[in-house]
Amino acid sequence: MVILRLCLATALPVIVSVVLARINLYLSEQQKEISYKTWQIIVGVIFGCLAMISTEISIHLGNAMINVRDAAPICAGLFFGAPAGVIAGLIGGVGRYFAVYWGAAYYTRLACSIATIVAGILSGFLRKYLFENSKPIWYHGAAATTILEIFHMMLIFLTNSSDVNTAFTYVQLCTIPMVVFNTLSVTITALLLSPYGNEKQNNKTGRIKLAENFSRWLSVCVVVSCLAATGLSWRLQTSLSLNNTIEQLNLNIQDVKDDINAASDKNLLRTTESIARALSNLDSPSFDDIARLCKQYNVAEINIVNSEGIIVLSSNLSFKGYNMASGSQSAEFLVLLDGKTNEYVQEYGPISSDETMFRKYAGVVLEDGGFVQVAYDGKRLQEDISGQLVGITKNRRIGEDGCIIIADKNYIILSDRHSNDNVTHTLEDIGINVETLLDENSQQLDYSLSRIHDEPSIYTYDAAEGYYIIGVMPQAEALFSREVSSYITFFMQTVIYGILFILISFLIKHLIGDNLEKINQSLKQITEGDLDVIVNVRNNAEFVVLSDSINATVVTLKHYIDEASEKMEQELKLAKDIQYSSLPNVFPAYPNRKEFDIYALMDTAKEVGGDFYDFYMLGDKHLAFLIADVSGKGIPAALFMMRAKTVIKSLAEAGNPVNDVFTLSNKKLCENNDAEMFVTGWMGILNLETGIIEYANAGHNPPLVRKKNGNFEYLKTRPGFVLGGMEGVRYKKNEFQLEPGDEIFLYTDGVTEATDKYDALYSEERLQNFMNSIRNADCETLCRMIRSDIDRFVGTAPQFDDITMLSLKYKGGPEYEKNHN
Repeated sequence: MVILRLCLATALPVIVSVVLARINLYLSEQQKEISYKTWQIIVGVIFGCLAMISTEISIHLGNAMINVRDAAPICAGLFFGAPAGVIAGLIGGVGRYFAVYWGAAYYTRLACSIATIVAGILSGFLRKYLFENSKPIWYHGAAATTILEIFHMMLIFLTNSSDVNTAFTYVQLCTIPMVVFNTLSVTITALLLSPYGNEKQNNKTGRIKLAENFSRWLSVCVVVSCLAATGLSWRLQTSLSLNNTIEQLNLNIQDVKDDINAASDKNLLRTTESIARALSNLDSPSFDDIARLCKQYNVAEINIVNSEGIIVLSSNLSFKGYNMASGSQSAEFLVLLDGKTNEYVQEYGPISSDETMFRKYAGVVLEDGGFVQVAYDGKRLQEDISGQLVGITKNRRIGEDGCIIIADKNYIILSDRHSNDNVTHTLEDIGINVETLLDENSQQLDYSLSRIHDEPSIYTYDAAEGYYIIGVMPQAEALFSREVSSYITFFMQTVIYGILFILISFLIKHLIGDNLEKINQSLKQITEGDLDVIVNVRNNAEFVVLSDSINATVVTLKHYIDEASEKMEQELKLAKDIQYSSLPNVFPAYPNRKEFDIYALMDTAKEVGGDFYDFYMLGDKHLAFLIADVSGKGIPAALFMMRAKTVIKSLAEAGNPVNDVFTLSNKKLCENNDAEMFVTGWMGILNLETGIIEYANAGHNPPLVRKKNGNFEYLKTRPGFVLGGMEGVRYKKNEFQLEPGDEIFLYTDGVTEATDKYDALYSEERLQNFMNSIRNADCETLCRMIRSDIDRFVGTAPQFDDITMLSLKYKGGPEYEKNHN
């Protein structure tokens, strides 16, 4: 049920985000867009209410709760807009603050309210200033949510600093589920909304932008640094916590040890004083008197030492005559002979005369000089202090749940505040391995780990007066400071690193990324041909140098382009002159010939063109004339034009019929034609005596023919294939009769396909109508009037094709007149 509620709370922001995104897309497609302000308010209120719903379906843990509330304002801010995020955060935060009145947890009230408000504000800030009002990539959303939830956990500490234990308990319970489920909700939302993320501009290069690439590597460095710092802090805090725990345990053990020693010292000293008083009442104490006193006071040994440090009487006959100065242990009591010390107590340990014998001695100065020495053996010492052990340790606590355990040499527990069943227990019974315990002469004060009273614990020990004194503290309590410090350190590092990451990314993007984008836009304009663009990015010295360098490069480039253009213009002008000089361009062309009038003009779209015309005499009685249009324009077309013109003329001058001229020209032009260029052409050979024209058409426009005093009509015949287009083509010869006064007009498609600014064509119909409107004009006048009409039609529109025309008027020859008279 708990998981189901968390999954429901996780899914709600996802579902609402997708629905709102689809609604926004639908309204956009239907051109029914809501104003930005209204849309932001609607989205903010919806997600704010969603945050309040998440509060109500939270999982309560005492005075705290696990919830997915912060995902709502984060989704509003990151995916829909900064105002929506702020509105949702305020509604969700205020709602959480007052939710305590109808059952919400009070303990985390302030922390949760602040966290929700900050979540909305910060997510809106990130969208506006870091993501430029675009939907973030899923891992950006996941990182932002993780940081905000960790900030939420840190607020629990900050707002409950007077009750760290309780705050830490809640943080331990809430951190992982809240971070996971809130981050999961935002991440899924980002992935599902990516198809609707049309705000992002496509990166045509397919490569990552500098700012984004920098952010990725920066995030890796931040994560590694944060984990490294957390790991180092964990180790240091662990060491510090263990050292503090061991020190605390040892101090308590030493206190108990001191209490035990003080109690046994006090009892033995009191017994020794009583025996001293009893001896002072005897005139001459004997062995029997000493034996009686040993039995009476239940002591192991009584020695009377004279002022020279010699035992003169002892309950142990073997000690009589022993010099106290002969052993280090016994020599300690010689301080009683200095006249300043009246009593002295020694710890339980081996004696000088027999190291296998253990005694605890006390000495008191006698009135007649010398001193009496009284000893407890181990059994008597335990009898003396065993009654006081429980009182010393029963209510002693170390920290919250730590304690002192006292056991005898047989590892039987004498005092343990956790054992209240009046049953004898050993150290093994409660989980302490007795093999780790050494006697009091081989003290081991390091710590050990064990499960004591079914709880993982840390313990250390010492031995005193024949007892083991063991200090125990639960491991959880011992390492509590480490846990709290590590959590707080991790939270602070995450938040601080996150803030630094955002600031650095923001600065990199706006100081470097945006400026580079400006430079790239200027460079794009330059590469597209606008060399008048000035790069003017001067935020930093480096960009000033870069801008100036680019501008200087463009200036130099313009200079070289101008030089190259000027040189090219000169070369093209020369090429144009050469091209024109290869064509008949002196008119009248044959001033001595009265049989005909001929005129031609060519106006190229570029400096040189692919159109050409030609006319020449074939002997004295025939005039060859033609017009042609090479595919393409510019220099390649001009070169192919020169080749075609030369081939056709040479074949015509060789006396070939017009159809064979085209057939043989086609064969030659197909050879080595790797560029796959071709020529359309119309060629006629006029018999000046008879007026008969033999002609061939290689895919060219039909000429216009006007009979004397009639109108121009198109000479429509089936054209042949273009020259140079395909090998093996044979062309057909046609003929028709010109009468004196008849005219024929040849042209290229640059005439009829001339276009105005509205892309309307000059057309064959307009050409025919205009020519029919002209009467009694010579060939030159006719051509120039047509060219002027084309210019009027085109207006300001640029010329896209070569314009070429040729006009021929037949006046009749002697043979014609002879045959017709």
